[in-house]
Amino acid sequence: MTLEVENLSVSFPTPTGEHVAVHDLSFSLRPGRVVALVGESGSGKSVTARSLIGLAGPTARVSAQRLSLGGQDLRRLSPRDWRALRGRDIGMVLQDALVALDPLRPVGREIAESLSAHKWGARAGRNQRVQDLLEQVGIPEPALRARQRPGELSGGLRQRALIASAIALTPPLLIADEPTTALDPSVQAQILRLLGRLREGGTGLLLISHDLGFVSRLADHVVVLHNGMVVEQGETARVLGRPVHAYTRTLLDADPVRHPPRIVTPQGTDTPPLLTAHDLSLSRRGPDGVARRILSDVGFSLHPGRTLGLIGESGSGKTTIARIVMGLTQPDTGGVTFMGERWVRGGRHGVPEGARRPRRRAMAMIYQDPLGSFDPRWTVREILADALSAGGDPSGDRDHAIATLLDRVRLPPAIAARRPAGLSGGQRQRVAIARAVAVRPALIVCDEPVSALDVSVQAQVLDLLEELQRELGMAYLFISHDLGVIRRMCDDVLVMQAGRIVEGGPAAQILTAPRHVFTRTLLDAAQDLSAA
Repeated sequence: MTLEVENLSVSFPTPTGEHVAVHDLSFSLRPGRVVALVGESGSGKSVTARSLIGLAGPTARVSAQRLSLGGQDLRRLSPRDWRALRGRDIGMVLQDALVALDPLRPVGREIAESLSAHKWGARAGRNQRVQDLLEQVGIPEPALRARQRPGELSGGLRQRALIASAIALTPPLLIADEPTTALDPSVQAQILRLLGRLREGGTGLLLISHDLGFVSRLADHVVVLHNGMVVEQGETARVLGRPVHAYTRTLLDADPVRHPPRIVTPQGTDTPPLLTAHDLSLSRRGPDGVARRILSDVGFSLHPGRTLGLIGESGSGKTTIARIVMGLTQPDTGGVTFMGERWVRGGRHGVPEGARRPRRRAMAMIYQDPLGSFDPRWTVREILADALSAGGDPSGDRDHAIATLLDRVRLPPAIAARRPAGLSGGQRQRVAIARAVAVRPALIVCDEPVSALDVSVQAQVLDLLEELQRELGMAYLFISHDLGVIRRMCDDVLVMQAGRIVEGGPAAQILTAPRHVFTRTLLDAAQDLSAA
């Protein structure tokens, strides 16, 4: 089926007038071809994708000179027609798997329900199809994972489950909105191969991604959007290799892979560590009753003012370490020392929160999904005021303190009156950073802080984190699947595989001359993906 889009425009009413999110967008997508939409947050990429599946929203005004799939006019579809079309003729991979998947249902049941809704096979056949799909997208132990809820899976496993759901009915058109956002290079390579096989089988793919290396490896045609308008489009090799528009060149220059590595200063041997973890181990019992080791004998140190990177496959234990360091997850064995005192103790008798409370303000966290970490009812002002209050800030002029925080993260004062849902991804992440630095913590745990952002906003946020570290002297525990980001930000790196640290040392050494075969595998996968 060929998708034809001619002069697509999408607008939304606002208190100040009509906001045009997409203006006169045109392209065609034939079977077995890949068209990529690239551009900054707010450029109209996701609005375009949602318009093509009838989910632009109740207030959206969608118009087009032509909008058809396989000759069927999509402009004339009723809600019932759209429901029949989605999944069967058009599959959709959303960026935020935690929101897209039902948190109360096992992922296998959710995938099986999409098959059942379109009357695909008998129940036994659907259950086998679910396991086959999970295996196809590279999920280990698919029978076990099918019985787990989204919250029990890592971000990478959730994203792969979402891809499995989208391709369950083998739709001729697949729309993938940032399909590899939460995935490490080796799993990205698996998904690249999977999408490549779908293309070879005749599936048309509309790809939305801020990862220009991934786009260069998969897309045949690239459309560059800026403020809802097409500024450049054409064959991928030409657009990404010889761009003619200044905005396209700006996107390419912002790619962290193109930035020089961090200049590492020698670590003072007489400076005591800010944070020390030792012998951390953790097991959890799965739905099948079998206990599985999540962490095994993990230990490391982090000194003041330095950045320690954690890399490894999805499910390797990176986020579990972050939660233990934050005092949110209790390990079975081992412990954590923070600012010279015990912070976490493994076993049944952990450190009581009351003992941690005096130092709690010295540690903060920046999450991958800031929207999920905010109270949606609160304005930005209320979010930052709460952070200042929780940290015991005695300032009487709270408005001035909030304005100072917003200025520090390069946001205008007017943002204070808005709620998180009304902000772009980059603005939300800056608010998350402002909240984290509100009380000048000694340590910030950064769990994939820029993975959901396009490359130009990524560059701005990384610049901001570096500036704040220089200004305030904070240490970062920095988790990322993006080795270009790790290369730019980190002094030292730990490599994790299946809950163990397999290699660690200065970032320059680990990322250029790795000793462990798994590290070499990660680097080789990243190299393949970044090669244009």
